[in-house]
Amino acid sequence: AVVVDLRLNPERYTGYSGHSAEKVWTAIHEDNCFQNPTGYSEDTAGYCTLPAEQRIYNRIISGMHSSISLHIAHSYCLEMDPDRIAECKTWGLNQTLAYDRVLSHADRLENLYVVFAVMLRAAQMAGPAITAAVPVDDPFFSESLAEWTGYLQPEITKMMESCPLTFDETSLFAGVDVTSAESNRVELKRRFHHLLEIMQCVGCDRCKLWGTLQTLGVGTALRIILDEDVKSQATTLSRQEAVALVHTLERFSSALVYAHEFQNAL
Repeated sequence: AVVVDLRLNPERYTGYSGHSAEKVWTAIHEDNCFQNPTGYSEDTAGYCTLPAEQRIYNRIISGMHSSISLHIAHSYCLEMDPDRIAECKTWGLNQTLAYDRVLSHADRLENLYVVFAVMLRAAQMAGPAITAAVPVDDPFFSESLAEWTGYLQPEITKMMESCPLTFDETSLFAGVDVTSAESNRVELKRRFHHLLEIMQCVGCDRCKLWGTLQTLGVGTALRIILDEDVKSQATTLSRQEAVALVHTLERFSSALVYAHEFQNAL
């Protein structure tokens, strides 16, 4: 296994673009996301023709895409270093990119709030399982674990207690029988496994790292929220799942902060 310090490899602009990046996002939005039935017209129904769990899945993917775009725009290479090959000289904000990709699309910004609400609800339901998944005697994680238990977890708990329930998982699979509900859960799991496979096609190591991490984080959140076996007993997480869950929650939270910064700068 390879251990990567995410603090030394931040999510930001890498120069990865063009046909390769376009193929990845096309595969995600057209092959991995749920599509409306043949003959459907957006003018009449919006995406309400899909069941609730399929709409949520699509909005999660859209929200994750919005987050990635805002992180790239917030830490963008404004000037390349003429004295060093493929090195950036000046980093800064790319207001145009943030506006074109996210802020000018109300649904994309709204979906960022949706995916943050899903992650926050999952962190609430996971509770002590997050801390339990990280070995306390591992010096590599000691600093991060201390920050999580001493500051981040209490702050998240306080925020969840002071705010209304923003995501209600009981609305999913409503009106279907047990067999159909289980079949739909299996399909959601299959889609996330497929999404992880798509991420392995990303031709940029740093992009692949953050894309895979956030996909695992969102997948872990949905497992906590939707899996009946998890609900019926104490939640258990692997170390990788716990790390991905917390980091992905932080990524989406930071993206919301960046969205407000960009909007205030307009």
